[in-house]
Amino acid sequence: MLIGLVFFLALLLGGCASVGPKALKDARFNYNLAVQISANEQMLLNLVRLRYRDNPVFLEITNISTQFSLSTGANAGAEVKEVYPDTYSLGLGLSYAEKPTISFSPLHGEQFVKRLLSPIPLEHLILLLNSGWRVDRVLRLCVQRIQNFENAATASGPTPELKPEFEDFLKIARLMQQLYAKKYIDFVYRNIDQKIYAGIQVHPAGEKAPELKLWRQLLGLKPRSFYPFTPELALESDFYITLQTRSLIGVLFYLSHGVIPPETDLKKGKITLTRYPDGRPFDWRELLGDLFVVRVSQTFPAEAAVAVRYRGHWFYISDYDLNTKSTFVLLGQLFVLEAGKEKGLVPLLTIPIGQ
Repeated sequence: MLIGLVFFLALLLGGCASVGPKALKDARFNYNLAVQISANEQMLLNLVRLRYRDNPVFLEITNISTQFSLSTGANAGAEVKEVYPDTYSLGLGLSYAEKPTISFSPLHGEQFVKRLLSPIPLEHLILLLNSGWRVDRVLRLCVQRIQNFENAATASGPTPELKPEFEDFLKIARLMQQLYAKKYIDFVYRNIDQKIYAGIQVHPAGEKAPELKLWRQLLGLKPRSFYPFTPELALESDFYITLQTRSLIGVLFYLSHGVIPPETDLKKGKITLTRYPDGRPFDWRELLGDLFVVRVSQTFPAEAAVAVRYRGHWFYISDYDLNTKSTFVLLGQLFVLEAGKEKGLVPLLTIPIGQ
């Protein structure tokens, strides 16, 4: 019997050695999931804030550290008597503790604000266009003008009172998606007169395509194999393509108009009601309905992919709205690409949890 007890204790203490790897596995998964949820909620919250003309605030998690402690103890005793029965004693002790510490830093300062307000660089636009995203999704998000066609330029700031212009731009963006999908065009760099230009390369296979003919006609372009981008209105408008990108804050404002506001807040004037020139209300879903929509509910939405509570309402992205979810992922990548990581920031808040 005594031998059995000793063997049992050995197994118990040996099994405790596996707690460490399991704790690491569980902690990594749980913190990874928590960071993802927190980042999504922060982004959605700031889009809702912009819809209400409230200041957005971004906190960056700069550090997550945790300490695990595990202590065990065991004792066993036996008293062997000449007369049956013998007596045995067994004592076990096990304690486990986790002490995480999370540090936050605000994204602010001159450099961050400059990146927030500066137009998206063309090299970043080309990177996104060649990274697998739909061409029309990237263009609608990041570009506010191509040639003389505006992509809701007035939506790159607080909600305008008059409906923005966007219909012709949408037609061009969708044409470019078709041309790219059929491998008639690519987004490349070319050296012209010792200067590197980003632009559109037209492949010979697409020269007879009606979509290419219509695209050139809309943009006023002559047949060429390469059209360089320029941010300024070009003198040779049939050679260059004038392309003006939004700033990162412009992208955030643009998508914030996809937030459907509560009717009560619209009636109270807490949110600007955009109208057609003749006075009719403009529904922003005409512009963003197939790109990005944030719904509103009085109660917590069970089917939400991400949801935040703000000003007494729940704002959420439906888990079934794949277009909005795709755009939200693209926005996250664009934010990291443009906002970058501030160096030398002093943590705003360090939270030791569970102490």
